[in-house]
Amino acid sequence: MSPSAVARSGPGLVFAIGTLALALLLWAALQGLGAGRIQVWSPAETETAAGATPVRGGLRLDGGAGEVRATLRWRVPASADGGARWVLWVPRAPVDRMRFSTPGWTGPVHDFFDPRVEHALPGGFSTPLPAGAADAPFSLEAGSGGPVGVYPLLVRENDTIVLEQRAAAAASGIYAALFMLSFLALALYAAARDPAYLMYFACALTALLMLAAINGHLYRVAGLSWFGRWRMAGIDALILGFLAAWSRMLPLYAGAGVLPRAAERVACAIAAGLLALAALCLLDVPLLQPWLRALASGAWVLVGAGSLAWLALAVRGGAPMAWPLLGLLALTLLLAALYRFLPLFGTLDPLAGRYGFQAGIVMLFTVLAVGLVSRVAEYRTQRDHDRLARADTERRMARETARNDLAHALQSQLRTLAPGDIEHTAFALLFEHLLPLLPVESAVAVAEGFHGRRLLVVRPEARHDAAAEEIARRAVPLRRTASAGMALQYLLGEGGRALTEALVPLKVHAPGWGGVLLRREGTEGLTPEELALATEFTRLTLLHVEHAVTAVQLRRSAELDALTGSLNRRSIDQWLARAFAEAERDRQPLSVVFIDIDHFKSVNDRHGHAAGDHCLRRVATALRAALGESGLFGRYGGEEFIAILPGQGEPLARATGERIRAAVERLDARWEDRPLRLTVSVGVAARREGERTPEATLERADKALYAAKRNGRNRVQVAPAVFD
Repeated sequence: MSPSAVARSGPGLVFAIGTLALALLLWAALQGLGAGRIQVWSPAETETAAGATPVRGGLRLDGGAGEVRATLRWRVPASADGGARWVLWVPRAPVDRMRFSTPGWTGPVHDFFDPRVEHALPGGFSTPLPAGAADAPFSLEAGSGGPVGVYPLLVRENDTIVLEQRAAAAASGIYAALFMLSFLALALYAAARDPAYLMYFACALTALLMLAAINGHLYRVAGLSWFGRWRMAGIDALILGFLAAWSRMLPLYAGAGVLPRAAERVACAIAAGLLALAALCLLDVPLLQPWLRALASGAWVLVGAGSLAWLALAVRGGAPMAWPLLGLLALTLLLAALYRFLPLFGTLDPLAGRYGFQAGIVMLFTVLAVGLVSRVAEYRTQRDHDRLARADTERRMARETARNDLAHALQSQLRTLAPGDIEHTAFALLFEHLLPLLPVESAVAVAEGFHGRRLLVVRPEARHDAAAEEIARRAVPLRRTASAGMALQYLLGEGGRALTEALVPLKVHAPGWGGVLLRREGTEGLTPEELALATEFTRLTLLHVEHAVTAVQLRRSAELDALTGSLNRRSIDQWLARAFAEAERDRQPLSVVFIDIDHFKSVNDRHGHAAGDHCLRRVATALRAALGESGLFGRYGGEEFIAILPGQGEPLARATGERIRAAVERLDARWEDRPLRLTVSVGVAARREGERTPEATLERADKALYAAKRNGRNRVQVAPAVFD
C-alpha cells in the first residue's frame, strides 16, 4: 500500500483498533456475567447411549436418532451448600424435547420451539430439583432434529435468576440495537433512495429474526410463534436468508468500481443460491433436512471467507470503514466458530459463547452503518458540488444572456444616434446590464478626448456632481493608473470607511484617457471573475461604440459632398421626397431655393480649378451661416446649391433667399492674396396645395433661378410671378 493510501486509511485503522478493544471488553464482560457470587457446576460424570457424544461439560446430540438418554452426576462441595434450592439450568439449545428425572422424581418437559413455561426472553431451561437430590444421578431424555450441544449446569436458584436477568438484558440489547439499525437504514433509504440502505435494512432485519430464532425468543412473539413448526429447518432458512442478504449487501456497500464485476456477479449468484436453499428448508422435506443442515453450515464458511475477500478489496478501493469492518468480521467469525464447534461452557460462562458472537454481529452492523452513513456525506458533497456547478452554470448563463442583451441593445440603439450621443448612451447601457450581475456601491465611466469629447456617466445618478468633483481632483492619478492598460484594484479611504475601487481602462488615443470605476465597500473588492466580467463588458461596449462611430462617419461621408461638407445630390433628393410628403400630410408650407454662383466658369478659367474649389467651400460656409437651423442645403451639381425650407411659405422663403444672397455678396474671398468678388442668383418656389412630390416645385424654382440670371444676376427671383 502506498504511503498516501496508508495516510487515508489512518482514521479507519485507529477506529478498527478501538473497535477491537471494545469487542474484547464486551467479550470479557460477557464472560464475567457469572463471575463473583454466581457459581455453576458442570457434570462430573456423563454416561450416554447411542446418538449422543460426551464432551467437556455436557454432551452433543447427533440428531436424527430419536430420543437419546444419558446419565449425569454432579459432585458438589460441602462449602457450596448455601441453603438455597438447587436448579438444573441448561443454556437454551434447539432441542425438540428435554427432561430430567431421578428415581421417584420427574422434571418438566422443555421444548425449544414451544416455550410455554419460560418468560419473555429466557436464557436457558430451568428444572428446580427436589431437596437433597443434588448428589443423585440424573437421567436426561433429549431429542433434536440435528447436531446440538447440551451443557447442563447445577446452579443455586437465586443465581439462576441472575443468569436469566443478565441473559434477558444481553438479548434485549442485541435486539434493540439491530431494530434501531434497521429502522435507521430504512429512514436513510427514504431520504437518499440508495439501494445499499434498503439491502442493509433487509440484512439487519433478517439478522434480528435469525438471532431471535437461535435464542428461541422468536417463538414467544405473538404472530411469529407459528414459525416454530419448522423447527430446525426454520432456523436454517433464516440463517440462509441472512447470509443471502449479507452477500448481496457487501457489493453495494463497497460501491461501484471497488469490487471487480466478476466478484459482483459471484455475489449475486451466491445470494440467489442461498435464497433457493432457504426455500427448500421451508418445504420441510425430511429426506433433505440432513443435507440442508450441512449446506447451511458450509454456507457460513463460504460467505465468511467471501466476505473477508470482498472487504479486503473494499479496503484497497478506499471504501469507508473498510478496515474496521474487516477486523470485526474476522473477530465475529472466530466467535461464531468457537460457539459452534468448541464446548466452551465447561470453563467459561454459559452466556459468553452464545451472546459473544451475537454481540460481534451487532458491532459489525454498527460499524457497517457508520460506513454507510458516511455515504450521506459523500452524497452531500456531491450534492453541494452539483449545486455549485449548477449555480455556476446558471451564473454563466445569466452573464452570457446579459452579454448578448448588451450587445443587442448597443447594436440596435447606437445606430440611430448622433455622434455626440453614442458614447454616453453606450456606457449607460453598459451599467444597465452589468450592475445587476456585479453589485457595487457606485459605477463611473469617465473619459477625456474620447472621440474628441468628454464623457461622464455615473450610477447612481444622484452622485453625478460629487463624482465630477472627485474625478477633477483625482484626474492625474487616475490618468496614470489608466495608462497602465490593465484592470487594477486599490484601496480607498473615504469618510472613515474602507473602500475598494477597480479601474478598467478605456482605449482612448493619447493625450486622452478614460476608464470605468467600480467601487465596493470593504477591503475584499471584486473577485478575479468579477473583474474579468467587467473588463469583458467594457471591451464589448467599446467595440460597439467604435463600430457605431465608424458607421456614422461612413454614413455621413455617403450623404455629404466631399468638397463642401454639405449634403450631396442623392441625400438632397431623399430629403426633398420626405419633406414634401410630411408637408402634404401636416398641411404645412414648404419652399425650395436654388442658388447658383454667378460667372463661376470665369473664376475657373482665370484662376484655375483650385480657386474654383476654394470659392465653392466659401459659398457653402456662407449658406450654412445664413440658413442656421431653419433649413438644410446641399450641393446640387457644379456650382449650384439647393436649400429646403420646411415651414416657410413664399414671403419667408423670399427673405431667406435675400439673406443668402447678401451673405455671399459680403464674403471676403481671396485667392493667392487676390480678392475674388462672388455673387449668387437665387430662385425661390413654394409648394402648392396637393403637391406631394417635389418635381413641379423644383421646376418652378429652376425657372425662377434662370429668370434671376436673365435679369442681371445677384438677385432673388420668386416663382411664378415672372414666368406664369
